[in-house]
Amino acid sequence: MSPVTESSQVVAYYRVSTDAQAVSGLGLDAQRAAVRLYASKNNLHIVAEHTDAGVSGAAPIEQRSGLLGAMKDIVTHRAGALLVAKLDRVSRQMLSTLTIEKSLKHHGARLVSTAGEGTESDDAAARFTRHIMGAVSELERDLISNRVKNALAQKKARGERLGRPPFSFVVNEDGELEATLQTGAVVQAVQMRKDGKKLREIAEELGWNINKAHRVTTSWKGKEAQLMVLWAAHEKNRAATLQAAIVEKKGFQWVG
Repeated sequence: MSPVTESSQVVAYYRVSTDAQAVSGLGLDAQRAAVRLYASKNNLHIVAEHTDAGVSGAAPIEQRSGLLGAMKDIVTHRAGALLVAKLDRVSRQMLSTLTIEKSLKHHGARLVSTAGEGTESDDAAARFTRHIMGAVSELERDLISNRVKNALAQKKARGERLGRPPFSFVVNEDGELEATLQTGAVVQAVQMRKDGKKLREIAEELGWNINKAHRVTTSWKGKEAQLMVLWAAHEKNRAATLQAAIVEKKGFQWVG
């Protein structure tokens, strides 16, 4: 026999898969708006809200603290439903979604999507709709994964940079590395290491921990010349920007 729950009480769950979405809040804001509007229209009381920011829909359930917290609150508050903006926010894997639905049912609750998607009831037609939506979501995930892999393969073939830029660097619109003001510390660290300084000395001088000093100096080992070229280009551009700013402000020509 399922536990008695309060059907008007729900726990809200939100998820975005990328760090960029998590920082910008765009994906999360849209989900919150959809969930809160649905709750208001259907006289539901949101007793708790949980978020997994920057977490893939294919991530295992045990690695998603937000979802685990939401499931725990379902039991704590005896909530009648886990409310999401869309089913793919719960998972992009059918097996995971079915596992969550089974766990919710065990505690007298159900999974509800503001977009419907077969969550309006639990009859045969509704379950069939949910399974179809789950299959579509899983297919979308695989297609996205394939597109990303193909795009990366094409970038690699063109000789473009893959992955995150090194510490203190950014990638410009042309896909090239650009140094920043922080790169000055990297140059100093690499030079100190080249001069025989210990990692502890480098870390103390720059206010880093030893692991960071090791990671930064090791990443440029054998590539010191490239580092110096990138830093020189940054300093040249900074000098040109400063010159232009002075000319504009003071109204005179720079004499170098």
